[in-house]
Amino acid sequence: MAKIKKPDAIGDAGAYTNFVSNIGTGRDKATHGHFVRHDIPDDQLEAVYQHWLAKRIVNRPASDMLRAGWFYEGIQNGDLIKLEEACKHFNLNQVLLSGLILSRLYGVVYVLLGTVDGGHLDQPFDLEKLGVGRLEFFTVIKKKYIKADTNQYLPPSQCGGLLKQPVFYNLQMNDGRPQQKIHHSRLIKICHADIVNEEPQSILQEVYQDLLDHASIKSGSASLVHESKIDVIRTPSLVDKIREDMRAVTERFLSVGLLKSLNGMLVLDKEEEYDSKTYNFAGLPDMMREFSIQTAGAAEIPYTILFGQSPAGMNATGEHDTRNYYDSIATKQEWQLKPIMMKFLAVICQTTFGRQFPDLNIVFNPLWQMDPKIRSEVEKNNAERDQKYLEMAIITEPQIARQLLVDGVYSVIDEDHIKLLESMVNVDEKDDTDSTA
Repeated sequence: MAKIKKPDAIGDAGAYTNFVSNIGTGRDKATHGHFVRHDIPDDQLEAVYQHWLAKRIVNRPASDMLRAGWFYEGIQNGDLIKLEEACKHFNLNQVLLSGLILSRLYGVVYVLLGTVDGGHLDQPFDLEKLGVGRLEFFTVIKKKYIKADTNQYLPPSQCGGLLKQPVFYNLQMNDGRPQQKIHHSRLIKICHADIVNEEPQSILQEVYQDLLDHASIKSGSASLVHESKIDVIRTPSLVDKIREDMRAVTERFLSVGLLKSLNGMLVLDKEEEYDSKTYNFAGLPDMMREFSIQTAGAAEIPYTILFGQSPAGMNATGEHDTRNYYDSIATKQEWQLKPIMMKFLAVICQTTFGRQFPDLNIVFNPLWQMDPKIRSEVEKNNAERDQKYLEMAIITEPQIARQLLVDGVYSVIDEDHIKLLESMVNVDEKDDTDSTA
């Protein structure tokens, strides 16, 4: 006879089990709940995107990543001006904005390099062989027009350890038939961050249920307005009258409503009774606000930014949440946006200068701006710190000037000014050496 194994209170039934109240046992209703994977098709994502809240969830972080701008390091003077003009010529800002928005909406988007390098789209692209003026355009292509060719994959060593990265993609339009094979090197792939799924998913996939709940509560609340006041008329023997002549009963009450709407007077039979029921909306605004807060939390956007309203509560300003949001945007800029931008800049530099700038770097301007009073105190402390380090010969005046240039403290400080300071420091060092000798 097989021995019946008693359930282990920790390993089998959870951390806590109560057999009297059925908590943690098979009869506990809560133990039967589970999550179900729900993949939303692209056409449904586009339908959700028409909702203003979904559109703001998709667009706002993308625009914030680009809104404050950036500056370049490792390139100076005329080359810097030429690079900035080339970026404007190729509409780099618009391409980046479209790419970020579509990647958040669909999970992934592709940018085609419109080059005239003598090779077909299905041939590998060699950046070093790209001549000056051989880049014509960047084209942003939606996910539904690009399909991966699963017949051949790149080795992980060529794609940063990633698996199942196709060598070729098929460009297909509305008829669904492959029209052009494209080598992966001629596409810049922009993905919405996803470390679990092989295919990046839309941000709306994560907040879909919360958006649905929010829209349902709002629509339901709007419907309640039409039911906020209901007239009730009690008529003797109404059921018998309906059986005899339903049409006459209907016309009778339609005439009652018409008379009331014309002159505000209600005409009833002596034996009929009239009453009016009103709906109490107390608590409904709080419930709607709570669902809005839940939606903002799911989207990782502060309530003040997502809905444009100040948070409720005593001394609530939302400043802490806004600063945390801007910190998260700065992280996305460094981890997601910057690697993508460096790929674009490599192509732009090659077609503009015919060479690369090894020290080229991007520094994003901060979104968060300190209060003027706090900023002045910080700058005062920094000035005192720099003065002490200068006296201790830990840093030099050109290094301080360069840090002021990076922080944007003075607009009059430029590279020429720093070079002049460096030449003065070198002269002083030579004079000190001679005097010592």
